[in-house]
Amino acid sequence: MEKIWTKYYPAGIPADVTIENKTLVNMFDDVCAKFSQHKAFTCHNYSITFSQVSDIVENFATSLYDIGVRHGDRVAIIMPNIMQYPIIIFAILKLGAVVVNINPLYTESEMAYILEDSGAKVAVVLNIMAKKLNNQFGKGALKNIVVTKVPDMYPWLKRCVINLVIEKIKKVDVSYTYNAQMFKDLICSSKNKLSYTPDVVNTDMAFLQYTGATTGRPKGAILSHRNIVGNITQIHAWLTPQCDSLSNQIAIDALPLYHIFSLTSNLFTFFFAGSENVMVPNPRDTKDLIKILTSNKFTIFNALDTLYSHMLSSPEFKQIKYPDFKYSVAGGMPARVSVAHDWFETTGVMPSNCYGMTEASPAVTMNPMDNTFDGSVGFPIPSTEVEIRKLETNTPLSLGENGVVWVRGPQVMSGYWHNPEQTAKALDSDGWFNTGDIGYLNHQGKLFISGRVNDMIIVSGFNVYPVEIENVLDGISDIQESAVIGVPDNSCGERVIAFIEFKPGKIMLENEVILEARKKLTSYKIPREIIILKEDLPKTLVGKIDKVALSKQYFEKVQ
Repeated sequence: MEKIWTKYYPAGIPADVTIENKTLVNMFDDVCAKFSQHKAFTCHNYSITFSQVSDIVENFATSLYDIGVRHGDRVAIIMPNIMQYPIIIFAILKLGAVVVNINPLYTESEMAYILEDSGAKVAVVLNIMAKKLNNQFGKGALKNIVVTKVPDMYPWLKRCVINLVIEKIKKVDVSYTYNAQMFKDLICSSKNKLSYTPDVVNTDMAFLQYTGATTGRPKGAILSHRNIVGNITQIHAWLTPQCDSLSNQIAIDALPLYHIFSLTSNLFTFFFAGSENVMVPNPRDTKDLIKILTSNKFTIFNALDTLYSHMLSSPEFKQIKYPDFKYSVAGGMPARVSVAHDWFETTGVMPSNCYGMTEASPAVTMNPMDNTFDGSVGFPIPSTEVEIRKLETNTPLSLGENGVVWVRGPQVMSGYWHNPEQTAKALDSDGWFNTGDIGYLNHQGKLFISGRVNDMIIVSGFNVYPVEIENVLDGISDIQESAVIGVPDNSCGERVIAFIEFKPGKIMLENEVILEARKKLTSYKIPREIIILKEDLPKTLVGKIDKVALSKQYFEKVQ
């Protein structure tokens, strides 16, 4: 298909970008030299410059080398957004080693699976979750564990106060049973310049990024330096003509860095532009997040729909003004119309929907940063192709037709780690990646997402996309959030079930909800059953609605 979307790009955005033979290590050295005195990272009101970052990364890389990390070795990181997280990432990459990000909220067994599957040689973990590795130390390839404390990067007095609060006042269990290396010691003990200079090339694996799995085990997407550098280049090409100088931005890192959206769209996009990243260790603590927002002159706030909605439920957030705030991107899942408009009314900034996935590093499409909202996830970004194919035959479909979204570009992974069967299913011989999402391209080439292939409900032979129904339900003023699933039905194959969470103090009868839905939905799309929840809809660890948990809840109710 012709790249019709390039005709509608905002002024100054190229149709294609040149991906140089750079690595993330080259980019790191260049940006630290160019912006040496700029603030790079801030956390708990303490900041370090790009020059300081470079020195600490050099020290930690030397220490990792001393404990045996070499080119191609996998190193796991298990922690929330604290200042040492990016330091550890860059030190691993400096050695030509591979970053394995692990969600710190995972259970012990979930962590064990990724450590074993990746063959991680070293794990760096926050002391608060260190006990989860008690049974993993010395197993398989894992020979060393480095433990860090939240304030390890801070001055002495600040370290003492924060450690006292965590261990003595909040009485958090920070015990573990293995002999660990201490991060604080490792960044202070290595004063000599790294003598080991691995030949890192852009085809080398940089990240083994595990996908969230709703069924079965997570798969490790192999992302090379070229994949990540390519995606950063594409995003910079998209943002530069539309935004003020990228080197003068201040980005709030509220989404966890172990998630690919935050890793690239927050950390890498703005760090490699010479901008400041402000770390948010616990975005679920609304009071603390608001305190961070009011104490930093931030310009960028990127989030998932669920975090936007959560913030908007805080009266304090809605009362405060944020005069420097200019840009907001919604990723991980599209922002709902009602949430987007409420956010714009509150802040004066419209969340710009984008689309991506772990396997694409992640950005595939982005919307213009012009405070408009049309429900799409935007245009394919430079050097990216998007094609809609028929589910049954993989043949290309015309504009406006719903089908499976396929993607090709320099940001797309080379395959899944030690999983040739799943790789063959996901990638065709021409480098196209099957996203598993259902969507369509409009006449401008903008992408609209209708749902997942696995979420699609077939009612009497008709395809029903949960997102369409959820958008209608979420547009009802009294409804806070909704989720739609399909369940087996003897008469029509499947029937539509809707779970609804009302806004505080609001309530509607089931038939009232259905009457409202009938105004915008044809009969076979109308939910056959409305389940009103007294609690919040269940969420995955990255904040998306957990439909697997809802299905389980429904069938338990039926039984």
